[in-house]
This record gives sequence, C-alpha cells and structure tokens, in this order.
Amino acid sequence: MKLQLSRVQFFLLLFIVETGVSYISFQTELINSGGRDSWLIFIVFTLFHFVQLLFYEKFYEKLKLNAFFALLYKLWWIILCISYLAYIDYTLAVWGFPSTPTYLVICLIVSVSLYANLSQPETAVNLGVILLPLIVIFLIFIFMSTGNLVWTNVFPIGTSSGEQWLLGFQKSQTAYMGVELYFIFRVFVKKGQIIKWKPLVLYQLIIGTFSIASVVGAQLYFSLEELRIIPEPIMYILKSEEVTFVKRLDIFFIYIWLTWSIINVTLLGLSIRVVHFSKKRKHPQLQIVLLHLAFVILPLLFLRVNFIEKIRDNLHYGYIPFAIVFPIIIVFMNRRRKQPCLNESSSSSQ
Repeated sequence: MKLQLSRVQFFLLLFIVETGVSYISFQTELINSGGRDSWLIFIVFTLFHFVQLLFYEKFYEKLKLNAFFALLYKLWWIILCISYLAYIDYTLAVWGFPSTPTYLVICLIVSVSLYANLSQPETAVNLGVILLPLIVIFLIFIFMSTGNLVWTNVFPIGTSSGEQWLLGFQKSQTAYMGVELYFIFRVFVKKGQIIKWKPLVLYQLIIGTFSIASVVGAQLYFSLEELRIIPEPIMYILKSEEVTFVKRLDIFFIYIWLTWSIINVTLLGLSIRVVHFSKKRKHPQLQIVLLHLAFVILPLLFLRVNFIEKIRDNLHYGYIPFAIVFPIIIVFMNRRRKQPCLNESSSSSQ
C-alpha cells in the first residue's frame, strides 16, 4: 500500500488511537483496582510505555508480520472496533442521545470509517487534524475545575498493597490500548524524517501528561468511595461545571469525544486495511465494505449492559500478548530468518 506519513502525522495517529474511546472511563477501573496510589502506579506504567516505544523504534524493521500474526492482529483490531462501537453507543445513550435508535448511531459512525477506508489512506490519517482545536478546548474546560480539587485525596502515598499495584498495572493497560500500531505505521514515515530520542521523548511527555493528568484529576476531584459508583469521571467533572454559553458542558464534550472515537475506530480500520492489503488481493473495495458491514451488525448483537461491563473488565487482557509478547516473538523469529514478511512500505497498492 502506498502511504507516506510525516513525523507529525505518525505521532498524531498514534495519540488518537491510544487515547480515543477509553479516555473517559479507564480512570475509574484503575483507581478502584489500585487504590490511593493509583496515580503513582500509572506514572510507573507510563514509563514502561516509553520503554515499549523505544523497543518498537529499535526493531520496527524486524517487526514484519507473517500470515499467522497478521491474522491474529486483524482479529484483535476487529474485536477492538466492535467493543468500542458498542461502548460508544452505550455512552451516547446514557449521556446525550437516549432516544436515538442504536442502529442509526452505529451506522453513522461506521459510515465515516467506510468512506475514509475506501478513499486514499491519507484520508483516514488526516481526519486527526480535526481534533487538534477540540482537544485544546477540552483542556481549557478541564482546567476550569481546579478550584474544586481536594488535594488530600491522593495522600498519604504508600497505602496500596502489592496486589493493588499488580491490579493497577493491569487496568493501566487500557489507557494505552493500540500502542502496537507504532510498528505497523512506522515503516510508512518518510525516510528523511528521523525518529530518535527527541521526538519519542516529546511524544511520551505529551501523551503521558495528558493521561496522567486525567488520573490525578479524577482522584483529586472524587473520593475513592465516590469513584466506585462513577463510571466516567471526566464526564461527571464536566457536568458539574457551570458556564454561561452552554447549558450542559458534558453534552458539549460528548460531541468532542464522539469525533475522537469515530477517528479512533477509523484508524483501527485503516490498520486492518494496511495489514490485509500488504499483499495484492482481489476485490479490495468489496472486502472493505464487508468488514464495515460486520462493524454495524456485530455491535448490535452484543449491545447489553453486562457486555459493556465485560468490555471494561477484560479488554486490557489483550495488551500483554499484542503489545508485548507477540512483538518480542516476531522480532526473534525475523532476526533468525533475516528476511521481511509483511507491511513493507514498498508493497503494491490495493
């Protein structure tokens, strides 16, 4: 597939995928599992995330997927898309559009991904530019809540047990879901744009600060007891803020989060497209349409409250195999084999 990314496009793509859908909810699961030290646990895990990026950057040329691993990753991203779509529709029904038919919401979201993935690959990537001003607006609104923070909620430190630290590490993985897209799209970065320590450190500072601030903010705003019954702390913080130009700030943010989530799903669809069409295949457009038809039908089958709860409880289990274990195995196999398998930027276009 012919695709060229600038360094900025590459990191923007990665940022959207890693934050996206889960950004409004992962804090509750993390804090309920990790206790008062959750913010420290997440800082440590964020440092581990940086080590992952360094590993991907060092070995991305050897992170070529053979047919077996390509199938596994495609199935994983399909599961992510279906889970995300079900959660998006559930959240919209709770917070903003309770009367809107479920199938209509999912069809509208999937139609954006379908259009972008039937177009040139750059179309899906460039959708992320829309989010830049929206994220700035979101941050401004969040900073308005600093007057209601209770600093004693995060102290004293050292109160979480070893078991809580382990559980906190597990739940922290949800915050950086999709990090494996680094080595999928790294090969498409323009040759002249080098990614070494400086760009990686800058990206890590941005996404780390963005995510850590949400965890610390949730702990400062709510007590541990309150967070046990608050599934989306960011939404509740915004709902409590009063501004003159809009009646409910949380509804305004729902539109920002919805845009964010649509682009997240679209980029996961692009990842499936990139891996699947790294080899020349017949009827590519028909296959893309069939994939998105599955994205419409399958979330409707699983859209129940207990399924949404299972998503929250179990989605992080995919992180260790797909973001850590499989990449190590792939590097080891390809170093022994000393030949590329898939995902070459010089592959034929669909």
